[in-house]
Amino acid sequence: MNDDTVRHLWSDAELDEALAALHPHETAADRAELDRARASMMRAAAAVGESDEPVVPQRKKRSGAWRWIAVAAAVALVTGGVVVVRELATAPTTLAPAGPGTPADRREAGAPFTHVLTKYSRTALVGGTSVFRVREQVDLWIPADPSGIWKRRWTRAGSPTLLGGNPQDSAKLPGPSQAEQSAPGGRFAPDSHFPGDAPAGTQQGWSQPAPDFVASLPTDSNQLANRLLKDRIPPPSPPSGDGPLPQPLNYGAPKVPSLVTYPSATGMVLNVLASGYASRELRGALLKAMDDPMLGFQLVQIAPDFAQYVVLTGPYKVLVSVNRTRQQLTDLQVLSASSVTGFSPGILVSSAQFSSETTDRAGD
Repeated sequence: MNDDTVRHLWSDAELDEALAALHPHETAADRAELDRARASMMRAAAAVGESDEPVVPQRKKRSGAWRWIAVAAAVALVTGGVVVVRELATAPTTLAPAGPGTPADRREAGAPFTHVLTKYSRTALVGGTSVFRVREQVDLWIPADPSGIWKRRWTRAGSPTLLGGNPQDSAKLPGPSQAEQSAPGGRFAPDSHFPGDAPAGTQQGWSQPAPDFVASLPTDSNQLANRLLKDRIPPPSPPSGDGPLPQPLNYGAPKVPSLVTYPSATGMVLNVLASGYASRELRGALLKAMDDPMLGFQLVQIAPDFAQYVVLTGPYKVLVSVNRTRQQLTDLQVLSASSVTGFSPGILVSSAQFSSETTDRAGD
């Protein structure tokens, strides 16, 4: 590929305009830097022989903003003597708000609020014959300034899903409901509506992580692992509020369902990850710590951007899914592993899905 070939793709004016689009805030004094960048692109292309030139497919002409987005997104990569031209044809014309799954760290870049959304499901036993799945949701709004006013909302809406038994037994379950709280710095009063909240007077820490506690944790992975191993406490009989997932419900069933517990340090790690308070650095250190089998996690599936762990906790099995690229907890599932739980083996007893986005308004 030579200078003429590059000019066939981009003219001098187009190259200059593409560079200007990539650096819209450059001043005249910085123009020399842009000229040098352009010259570097031309030299890289000229260094490749014509025999190595790839075939560039013909593309439809783009007009307006789309044309310049395609030009700005085209990247020349010199690898092993081959110049490759790529176009990001689906790039948006404007920067869209962060979608679900976006790391909560976006609030550090000046976003007004980070909206952390957690969707829960739990089973409910009614009498000795019926089993339902009840869905709940918790919305948490964290201001860009963590010392500002935080807001959270718990919602139970919609009809329960019948898993087995008599549909008419759903009338014995509580109906739709909602609870809201606001607090400076995220120091909310304990409220049993919110999964993971401890009763008033309970000492906060790993089991009930508050924003100040999470902010105090080390982000060095070795220091954090040592802290986890030092602080872990065997949970012989944890309170019903311990852990990031809602416990199963019982409405008149003769056999009380077993509580979901978290062995070793697994509950400590999951409580912090599920809180939505942890920085990207802390989340990364926690995910790295999960690879230590001494903390109770067993890796069962891994991909470049996904990993899944299993935690064996008495009569239950907990599946933990994480996004490795965003370093975020994305999904928790508790499955019955034995009929002693009060549920048939394999049934999903409790679950949670986690996501976050940036928003200009809280509570909408």
